[in-house]
Amino acid sequence: MLNKRAVRLMASAILVALCALPIAAVVVEEIIARVNDHPVILSEYKRSLEALRQDLSQEAKGLDLEARYNEKAKDALRDLIDQQLLVQQAAELGINADAEVVKRLDAIRTQMKLPSMEALEQAVEQQGMNYEDFKQNLRDNIVTQQVINREVGSRIQVTPQEISAYYEQHKKEFERPEGVRIQEILISTDDKKPEEIPELQKKAESVLAQVRANGNFAELAKENSDDPSAANGGDAGFFERGNMAPEIEAVAYTLKKNEVSDIIRTKYGFLILKLLEHTQAGIPPLAEVENSIHERIYYQKIQPALREYLTKLRQESYITIKPGYVDTGAAPTEQASAQKP
Repeated sequence: MLNKRAVRLMASAILVALCALPIAAVVVEEIIARVNDHPVILSEYKRSLEALRQDLSQEAKGLDLEARYNEKAKDALRDLIDQQLLVQQAAELGINADAEVVKRLDAIRTQMKLPSMEALEQAVEQQGMNYEDFKQNLRDNIVTQQVINREVGSRIQVTPQEISAYYEQHKKEFERPEGVRIQEILISTDDKKPEEIPELQKKAESVLAQVRANGNFAELAKENSDDPSAANGGDAGFFERGNMAPEIEAVAYTLKKNEVSDIIRTKYGFLILKLLEHTQAGIPPLAEVENSIHERIYYQKIQPALREYLTKLRQESYITIKPGYVDTGAAPTEQASAQKP
């Protein structure tokens, strides 16, 4: 299977700083690079390194973590410069993300189950973040993605012949066990008193009635489910046969695609399932994995295309690097010049 870090490719690296802590209040800080008229400051660089370590720590520990970190950290300044080049290009192209920022903020508010945007602002500031910086980081994230999609991604072509050839060459990679992918809504009874259970059951029955009345399962999960999957609209993921609790599995395997179960009483609470997919063991036909293959080939092609596009932006820009810092995206002669004291 394609490594998810590769799937995020350079675009993920470019955006890593956007998800780090927001820029602090304006103070005099050390400038380590300039991208046209935009300074890259030392604290911004350090935050990107902290974000990188945190990201890698989700997949690696100990010496493996250090090795991966040291390898990726070499590109930290390059990624900040690339990010700024794309943000500046968005301005040149007249890309405006204001409407999308509002939508994303509202989605965040919904996921956090907050009653208003004012409550979201308070929640952000309680985490020690400046809300305006938080919004600016989100805006930069959006416009950067839009530039990549518009200027690079739109030019990537994946033909049916390429998809077919990839399938024949990588069939074993698609082999899979039998299993189900489900959505769920859990009304938890953990730590509840016996007299509270009837009300919780009524709540579960009410939610099920809304689902059966063509309610949006994902939205109802976000609003009502006590399971961590609520943030993903109740999508609990894929479970191989034998990896679910018996009382849940017994129901899940009787459902048809997109069918919703009755309420299942479990030791955790009242559970409602929706079957998203039931896969059989073996190698699936091409039609079932065509979209996945398209995505794999697309991301293989976009990596060099994105780097080529960024190289073009660099050639059209004025970039300076403070001695002692390395921009791995610069031409070799530029790197040597920047390293001179």
